[in-house]
Amino acid sequence: MMIKRIKYQDINFQKYDNCIKTAFQNTDYAQKSFLDIVTEKSWELLVYKDYEAVMPIPIVMKFGFKIVLMPKLCQQLGVFSKQNDETLNDLFYNYLTKHFIVLFYAFNGDNTISNIGLKKSYIIPQNEYSEVKKNYSIHRRRNVRIIGDLENNLNFRKDLKTKDKEFFLENVKGIKNKNDAKIYFDLMYNLWQHKLIDIEILEYKNKTESMAALYKGVKNSYLSLFINKNPLSNTNIPSIVIDHHLQHTIVNYGFDFMGSDVESVAKFNERFGAIAYKYPIVSRSKKEVLIQILKKIFLIE
Repeated sequence: MMIKRIKYQDINFQKYDNCIKTAFQNTDYAQKSFLDIVTEKSWELLVYKDYEAVMPIPIVMKFGFKIVLMPKLCQQLGVFSKQNDETLNDLFYNYLTKHFIVLFYAFNGDNTISNIGLKKSYIIPQNEYSEVKKNYSIHRRRNVRIIGDLENNLNFRKDLKTKDKEFFLENVKGIKNKNDAKIYFDLMYNLWQHKLIDIEILEYKNKTESMAALYKGVKNSYLSLFINKNPLSNTNIPSIVIDHHLQHTIVNYGFDFMGSDVESVAKFNERFGAIAYKYPIVSRSKKEVLIQILKKIFLIE
């Protein structure tokens, strides 16, 4: 078989790095330094021939079985090779679904795969800031102005302090419980310590109002976490934070909002002139995963 499954300890990382460095696809999430932290080195690799194409597979253990699940703060992985080859991508997809129990796996936006679900993300391509700002909506250009009461009461900082954890836990949304929220904060902090994440914190009158964590890839920066005070002292503050980051980075890096299925968040992204794109996913319900596990237990094909 042309595709081989390789455990983490057996991966030839020199060949892996060479493959992703020359890949056609965006390999930001496939960087070993990032994957090792977000998976705690719990990932395997599918390899085509002699590392002509690779596909990282994140693994979690459930009920004694290996389950494929995208790690926290990692949006896309998929197939990495010198070109987007749909036949090759389908080969990897078929291997994945046949040999693994998959709960959720996301390919990247540069992978074309037959008959598979899609999710949406938003990106602002690398450009001069002045050109990017021209694509803001009229309302967004108005939102990012620092005028009036904001002018002398805002402070930007790029470090994490002890008090920031309390702010994070009190205001983070979309995370089921406090223990999960603590895991996200600790992961963010670990990535920041390893200089893989940029932090943008905006204080108003010396009190934190907004916190953005942005993964620094080779090609783009990614809005991994975005936490805003509830209620905000000024509703323009989230827009000001994003605009501040773009002013300093968009000339060198694209900016990926990491998408959203929530309409209000999608509109927030679009008002910055962000362009929507789609990426393929494999998504199974917990019931479907349980059926896969039972089939393995009872050796049912």
